[in-house]
Amino acid sequence: MNQKSLEIASKVLNMSEEILKENYKILEDDNAILFWEPCRGGRNIIVAEDGSYLVGISAVDPSILLDQFRNGSRTDSNKQ
Repeated sequence: MNQKSLEIASKVLNMSEEILKENYKILEDDNAILFWEPCRGGRNIIVAEDGSYLVGISAVDPSILLDQFRNGSRTDSNKQ
């Protein structure tokens, strides 16, 4: 796992790195990592190797979030 991606996910989701280390999936084909909040209503975040990311709410299926990510959608980092 990429430490930079972990730090970004921790900051954006306001969660500890220890919790995120238990709730992630490496997306090898996309050079990215999917992290999620392990609670009802939790958010998802896909963090690319370059530090860009896309955040989704629990109502958005992770597969839809991944499709949006693959199509170039990213969350504006100034909106944190």
